[in-house]
Amino acid sequence: MYSRNSFGSFYPIDSSIHRLNPVIKLINFLIAGILVLLSDSVYIIGFLLGLVVIMILLSFVPYRYYFNTFWAIRYVYVLIAILCLIFGTTLRECFIYMAKIIIVIEYLNILAFTTSPSESMYGIEKFLSYFNFLYLPISKLAFKINSILRFFPLYVTVEYKSLKAAASRGIDYRNLDIIKRFKLFVKVHKNVFRITNNKSKEIAECSEMRLFDLKQYRTNYRTNKVTFNDIFFLIFHIVLIYAYLVEGGIL
Repeated sequence: MYSRNSFGSFYPIDSSIHRLNPVIKLINFLIAGILVLLSDSVYIIGFLLGLVVIMILLSFVPYRYYFNTFWAIRYVYVLIAILCLIFGTTLRECFIYMAKIIIVIEYLNILAFTTSPSESMYGIEKFLSYFNFLYLPISKLAFKINSILRFFPLYVTVEYKSLKAAASRGIDYRNLDIIKRFKLFVKVHKNVFRITNNKSKEIAECSEMRLFDLKQYRTNYRTNKVTFNDIFFLIFHIVLIYAYLVEGGIL
Protein backbone atom coordinates (compact mmCIF):
# COMPACT_ATOMS: atom_id res chain seq x y z
CA MET A 1 0.00 0.00 0.00
CA TYR A 2 2.77 2.41 0.88
CA SER A 3 5.71 3.45 -1.26
CA ARG A 4 8.80 3.77 0.87
CA ASN A 5 10.36 6.53 -1.19
CA SER A 6 7.26 8.55 -1.99
CA PHE A 7 5.90 9.19 1.49
CA GLY A 8 8.67 11.35 2.91
CA SER A 9 10.66 8.33 4.08
CA PHE A 10 14.40 7.81 3.98
CA TYR A 11 15.67 7.56 0.39
CA PRO A 12 18.58 5.07 0.45
CA ILE A 13 21.24 6.52 -1.83
CA ASP A 14 24.81 7.72 -1.39
CA SER A 15 25.24 11.48 -1.52
CA SER A 16 27.18 14.21 0.27
CA ILE A 17 24.01 15.23 2.13
CA HIS A 18 23.27 11.65 3.19
CA ARG A 19 26.79 11.42 4.61
CA LEU A 20 26.47 14.53 6.76
CA ASN A 21 26.65 13.98 10.50
CA PRO A 22 23.07 13.77 11.86
CA VAL A 23 23.95 15.98 14.84
CA ILE A 24 25.28 18.70 12.51
CA LYS A 25 22.15 18.33 10.36
CA LEU A 26 19.95 18.91 13.39
CA ILE A 27 21.97 21.94 14.52
CA ASN A 28 21.79 23.38 10.99
CA PHE A 29 18.02 22.88 10.94
CA LEU A 30 17.64 24.61 14.31
CA ILE A 31 19.73 27.55 13.07
CA ALA A 32 17.62 27.75 9.91
CA GLY A 33 14.45 27.63 12.02
CA ILE A 34 15.67 30.47 14.24
CA LEU A 35 16.51 32.59 11.20
CA VAL A 36 13.11 31.88 9.65
CA LEU A 37 11.37 32.99 12.85
CA LEU A 38 13.45 36.07 13.58
CA SER A 39 14.76 37.45 10.31
CA ASP A 40 12.82 39.51 7.79
CA SER A 41 15.86 40.28 5.67
CA VAL A 42 15.34 39.43 2.02
CA TYR A 43 19.07 38.74 1.69
CA ILE A 44 19.31 36.32 4.62
CA ILE A 45 16.10 34.49 3.68
CA GLY A 46 17.20 34.46 0.03
CA PHE A 47 20.60 32.98 0.91
CA LEU A 48 18.93 30.43 3.18
CA LEU A 49 16.54 29.46 0.39
CA GLY A 50 19.50 29.14 -1.98
CA LEU A 51 21.25 26.88 0.54
CA VAL A 52 18.17 24.65 0.73
CA VAL A 53 18.11 24.40 -3.09
CA ILE A 54 21.82 23.46 -3.13
CA MET A 55 21.22 20.76 -0.50
CA ILE A 56 18.33 19.40 -2.56
CA LEU A 57 20.56 19.21 -5.64
CA LEU A 58 23.38 17.52 -3.70
CA SER A 59 21.05 14.98 -2.08
CA PHE A 60 20.45 13.21 -5.45
CA VAL A 61 16.90 12.45 -4.31
CA PRO A 62 14.53 12.71 -7.32
CA TYR A 63 13.38 16.30 -7.54
CA ARG A 64 9.75 15.28 -8.01
CA TYR A 65 9.60 14.18 -4.37
CA TYR A 66 10.48 17.68 -3.22
CA PHE A 67 8.24 19.24 -5.86
CA ASN A 68 5.27 17.09 -4.81
CA THR A 69 5.43 18.64 -1.36
CA PHE A 70 5.80 22.12 -2.84
CA TRP A 71 2.82 21.57 -5.15
CA ALA A 72 0.67 19.99 -2.44
CA ILE A 73 0.55 23.26 -0.46
CA ARG A 74 0.16 25.58 -3.46
CA TYR A 75 -3.10 26.88 -2.00
CA VAL A 76 -1.18 28.12 1.03
CA TYR A 77 0.90 30.31 -1.26
CA VAL A 78 -2.26 31.61 -2.93
CA LEU A 79 -3.75 32.35 0.51
CA ILE A 80 -0.60 34.24 1.52
CA ALA A 81 -0.74 36.27 -1.69
CA ILE A 82 -4.42 37.13 -1.04
CA LEU A 83 -3.70 38.15 2.56
CA CYS A 84 -0.78 40.29 1.43
CA LEU A 85 -3.08 41.98 -1.06
CA ILE A 86 -5.79 42.55 1.55
CA PHE A 87 -3.46 43.97 4.18
CA GLY A 88 -1.44 45.97 1.67
CA THR A 89 1.92 44.32 2.33
CA THR A 90 4.70 44.82 -0.15
CA LEU A 91 5.84 42.31 -2.75
CA ARG A 92 9.09 41.95 -0.82
CA GLU A 93 7.28 40.93 2.38
CA CYS A 94 5.06 38.53 0.46
CA PHE A 95 8.15 36.87 -1.03
CA ILE A 96 9.71 36.54 2.42
CA TYR A 97 6.62 34.86 3.90
CA MET A 98 6.42 32.34 1.05
CA ALA A 99 10.16 31.68 1.13
CA LYS A 100 10.02 30.98 4.88
CA ILE A 101 7.36 28.31 4.39
CA ILE A 102 9.31 26.72 1.54
CA ILE A 103 12.53 26.70 3.59
CA VAL A 104 10.96 24.96 6.60
CA ILE A 105 9.02 22.39 4.56
CA GLU A 106 11.84 21.50 2.18
CA TYR A 107 14.40 21.43 4.99
CA LEU A 108 12.20 18.90 6.79
CA ASN A 109 12.04 16.94 3.53
CA ILE A 110 15.83 16.99 3.27
CA LEU A 111 16.13 15.62 6.81
CA ALA A 112 13.55 12.91 6.11
CA PHE A 113 14.97 11.84 2.74
CA THR A 114 18.66 11.89 3.66
CA THR A 115 18.66 10.65 7.26
CA SER A 116 17.63 7.16 8.26
CA PRO A 117 15.38 6.86 11.34
CA SER A 118 18.19 5.34 13.40
CA GLU A 119 20.65 8.09 12.42
CA SER A 120 18.16 10.86 13.15
CA MET A 121 17.44 9.20 16.50
CA TYR A 122 21.17 9.24 17.25
CA GLY A 123 21.45 12.90 16.25
CA ILE A 124 18.56 13.99 18.45
CA GLU A 125 19.81 11.87 21.36
CA LYS A 126 23.30 13.30 21.05
CA PHE A 127 21.94 16.85 21.02
CA LEU A 128 19.65 16.24 24.00
CA SER A 129 22.47 14.61 25.95
CA TYR A 130 23.79 18.11 26.71
CA PHE A 131 20.68 18.54 28.87
CA ASN A 132 21.31 15.48 31.02
CA PHE A 133 21.38 17.70 34.10
CA LEU A 134 17.59 18.10 33.71
CA TYR A 135 17.13 14.31 34.13
CA LEU A 136 15.01 14.05 30.97
CA PRO A 137 14.06 10.68 29.44
CA ILE A 138 16.33 11.49 26.52
CA SER A 139 15.91 8.31 24.46
CA LYS A 140 12.11 8.33 24.60
CA LEU A 141 11.99 12.08 24.02
CA ALA A 142 14.30 11.72 21.00
CA PHE A 143 12.04 8.99 19.63
CA LYS A 144 8.98 11.26 19.89
CA ILE A 145 10.77 14.25 18.32
CA ASN A 146 11.99 12.07 15.48
CA SER A 147 8.42 10.97 14.74
CA ILE A 148 7.12 14.54 14.87
CA LEU A 149 9.79 15.84 12.48
CA ARG A 150 8.82 13.20 9.94
CA PHE A 151 5.06 13.61 10.33
CA PHE A 152 4.54 16.85 8.41
CA PRO A 153 6.40 15.83 5.20
CA LEU A 154 4.42 12.59 5.30
CA TYR A 155 1.13 14.42 5.75
CA VAL A 156 1.68 16.84 2.86
CA THR A 157 2.75 14.09 0.48
CA VAL A 158 -0.17 11.83 1.42
CA GLU A 159 -2.55 14.77 0.90
CA TYR A 160 -1.12 15.37 -2.58
CA LYS A 161 -1.48 11.70 -3.52
CA SER A 162 -5.01 11.47 -2.11
CA LEU A 163 -6.23 14.49 -4.08
CA LYS A 164 -4.49 13.22 -7.20
CA ALA A 165 -6.14 9.81 -6.78
CA ALA A 166 -9.54 11.46 -6.31
CA ALA A 167 -9.05 13.48 -9.51
CA SER A 168 -8.05 10.35 -11.42
CA ARG A 169 -11.37 8.75 -10.37
CA GLY A 170 -13.25 11.60 -12.03
CA ILE A 171 -14.21 13.61 -8.94
CA ASP A 172 -14.85 17.16 -10.14
CA TYR A 173 -14.62 19.74 -7.34
CA ARG A 174 -15.61 22.60 -9.63
CA ASN A 175 -19.25 21.52 -9.78
CA LEU A 176 -19.65 21.54 -5.99
CA ASP A 177 -20.90 24.47 -3.93
CA ILE A 178 -18.85 25.90 -1.06
CA ILE A 179 -20.55 23.82 1.65
CA LYS A 180 -20.07 20.55 -0.23
CA ARG A 181 -16.47 21.47 -0.98
CA PHE A 182 -15.83 22.11 2.69
CA LYS A 183 -17.41 18.78 3.70
CA LEU A 184 -15.35 16.95 1.09
CA PHE A 185 -12.22 18.80 2.28
CA VAL A 186 -12.84 17.66 5.87
CA LYS A 187 -13.52 14.08 4.74
CA VAL A 188 -10.38 13.92 2.60
CA HIS A 189 -8.19 15.29 5.38
CA LYS A 190 -9.59 12.85 7.92
CA ASN A 191 -8.51 10.05 5.60
CA VAL A 192 -5.15 11.75 4.98
CA PHE A 193 -4.53 12.04 8.73
CA ARG A 194 -5.43 8.38 9.24
CA ILE A 195 -3.09 7.17 6.49
CA THR A 196 -0.27 9.46 7.65
CA ASN A 197 -0.68 8.35 11.25
CA ASN A 198 -0.56 4.68 10.22
CA LYS A 199 2.53 5.26 8.10
CA SER A 200 4.17 7.22 10.92
CA LYS A 201 3.52 4.34 13.32
CA GLU A 202 4.93 1.91 10.77
CA ILE A 203 8.15 3.91 10.51
CA ALA A 204 8.33 4.26 14.31
CA GLU A 205 7.88 0.52 14.85
CA CYS A 206 10.51 -0.24 12.22
CA SER A 207 12.90 2.20 13.91
CA GLU A 208 12.22 0.72 17.34
CA MET A 209 12.94 -2.80 16.10
CA ARG A 210 16.24 -1.61 14.61
CA LEU A 211 17.18 0.24 17.78
CA PHE A 212 16.33 -2.79 19.94
CA ASP A 213 16.23 -0.88 23.23
CA LEU A 214 15.12 2.70 23.78
CA LYS A 215 17.09 2.88 27.02
CA GLN A 216 20.45 2.21 25.39
CA TYR A 217 22.52 4.79 23.49
CA ARG A 218 23.65 3.79 20.04
CA THR A 219 26.95 4.59 18.42
CA ASN A 220 28.45 4.16 14.97
CA TYR A 221 31.77 5.36 13.61
CA ARG A 222 30.33 6.65 10.35
CA THR A 223 27.51 8.40 12.17
CA ASN A 224 29.88 9.97 14.70
CA LYS A 225 32.38 11.11 12.09
CA VAL A 226 32.48 14.84 11.34
CA THR A 227 33.80 15.61 7.86
CA PHE A 228 34.79 18.73 5.93
CA ASN A 229 31.29 18.93 4.45
CA ASP A 230 29.79 19.02 7.94
CA ILE A 231 32.05 21.90 8.95
CA PHE A 232 31.37 23.74 5.66
CA PHE A 233 27.58 23.64 5.98
CA LEU A 234 27.74 24.47 9.70
CA ILE A 235 29.98 27.49 9.05
CA PHE A 236 27.62 28.70 6.33
CA HIS A 237 24.68 28.57 8.76
CA ILE A 238 26.71 30.32 11.48
CA VAL A 239 27.69 33.05 9.01
CA LEU A 240 23.98 33.65 8.33
CA ILE A 241 23.37 33.95 12.09
CA TYR A 242 26.26 36.41 12.31
CA ALA A 243 24.83 38.41 9.39
CA TYR A 244 21.46 38.58 11.17
CA LEU A 245 23.07 39.83 14.40
CA VAL A 246 25.09 42.45 12.52
CA GLU A 247 22.07 43.59 10.51
CA GLY A 248 20.00 43.91 13.68
CA GLY A 249 22.71 45.98 15.37
CA ILE A 250 23.26 43.38 18.07
CA LEU A 251 26.94 43.03 17.14
